[in-house]
Amino acid sequence: MSVSLYLADHANLQTPCSEISPLTFNDDGYYWFLCLYLESANLERHKGELVDLYGGGVIEGYQLHRLRTELEQAMQDVAHKPDSWLVLVSWQGESIAVQTEDWRKVEKLEVLHVITSLLALILSSSPTRKIVCDGG
Repeated sequence: MSVSLYLADHANLQTPCSEISPLTFNDDGYYWFLCLYLESANLERHKGELVDLYGGGVIEGYQLHRLRTELEQAMQDVAHKPDSWLVLVSWQGESIAVQTEDWRKVEKLEVLHVITSLLALILSSSPTRKIVCDGG
């Protein structure tokens, strides 16, 4: 599964703005590492995940400020990480146990690139331009 995040005019949320590239999250270590920060920024947890691999939504207003703050914290945290590290992404099979953990390696430079790309989307947003999450 994957989710694309893109900037769109409020009047036409289905069409990405052409001046800034969309960002795609896959079901991998990069998404799951940032998931902690994404969910810390989520002001409406009762509605689901902020950036959902299986769903969609719009990120706007104060929610963008919270997301930016959490991503800036992620950037600081990653600065103290080694060049690569393992991230727990799921469990294999039906049993949730140490023996079934599925760990994936992430690269520091790629994590920083993803954070920077998402921050660029946030900084390009405005009251008439929203960030759209299109997952599924």
